[in-house]
Amino acid sequence: MVATSGGYPFEMRLNGKPIAVDGLTAVGTEPGFRRRGLVREMVTRRLHMVHEHEEQSASILWASMGAIYQRFGYGLASSQIQCKFDPRYTEFQFPIDVQGYVRIVSEEEGGQAIRDLYQRFIKDRTLDLQRDDDVWWKNYFGTKKRRSYCAIYFNSNDEPEGYVAYNTSTVERPPDEGPDQKLRVRELIYMNIQAYRALWEFIREHDLVGRVDMHMPVDEPAINMLLEPRAMRLNLTDGIWMRIVDAEKALTQREYSGPGNIVFEIRNDRECPWNERRFELETDGATTEVAATNKSPQFTISPNGLGSLMSGNASLSELNRVGRADVSDTSQMRYFDFMFSTKYRPFCRNGF
Repeated sequence: MVATSGGYPFEMRLNGKPIAVDGLTAVGTEPGFRRRGLVREMVTRRLHMVHEHEEQSASILWASMGAIYQRFGYGLASSQIQCKFDPRYTEFQFPIDVQGYVRIVSEEEGGQAIRDLYQRFIKDRTLDLQRDDDVWWKNYFGTKKRRSYCAIYFNSNDEPEGYVAYNTSTVERPPDEGPDQKLRVRELIYMNIQAYRALWEFIREHDLVGRVDMHMPVDEPAINMLLEPRAMRLNLTDGIWMRIVDAEKALTQREYSGPGNIVFEIRNDRECPWNERRFELETDGATTEVAATNKSPQFTISPNGLGSLMSGNASLSELNRVGRADVSDTSQMRYFDFMFSTKYRPFCRNGF
């Protein structure tokens, strides 16, 4: 065996609606066998297999190098922020007395509660994955070899409204530089801003922690709430990449921000040539019909651009400016941007 590829069958949220996707992973070629088209053949075969099975309409992945997968029509579907900060300097600008309390729980106490909270949280999100299998949750409360923690915020009525999953470790630093523990936030889930505040302050209450590592979406609440946002030391990176495999099907599987009728054309789709056509999309926002048409397109778009547009990571205006799309009637640009916008910025909380 000199080359590999694989995929996981996922159900993903796309502006609140569930969509079946293929999670492409484990793609690689041994040194000595590269530059022979093996990766191209495997990825193309995978896309054709997904299309033939007719169960999944898109493919997603975490890219080792974006340059590899853009060749196959994957578009940047999310950006994410990496931050490493000293919790002593990340207080809120306007402190508020939040009623309730945060408590570390065991799996027996909190296992079902965090599953329910996560399910409620992702209801109207984009790129979050459904977690029906216990495998998703098995490490949230740690193992014999690795200690992990999960703390739940309970409101004044003792109702769970959020949780933070995290683990700690020791980092080497001179004694005069302060606390030498690192806290890695694996997941921060909240039903309201009070829960978010309470969980953030709980993180800051770890007095022996000198550094918090955290990945977050670009619309993370703390960015607009802290007294000194620079203290978070934000670093923007790419997140999930998405490839629309069956455009006609995928376009019906997300919610839109309002009713409308749009005619567009997909061009230069070498890996999925069945997508190269004109489509008419008609929606009331929640229910959408898509069909092939001969009408003149209001815009044309590349496969890469379509992935970014469908996830809401880039507006049609942005894609038009950078050449991923070509809008013939720019007077309709605000309407197009509104139609494809998402309630929350796309973000995936799971690696695979």
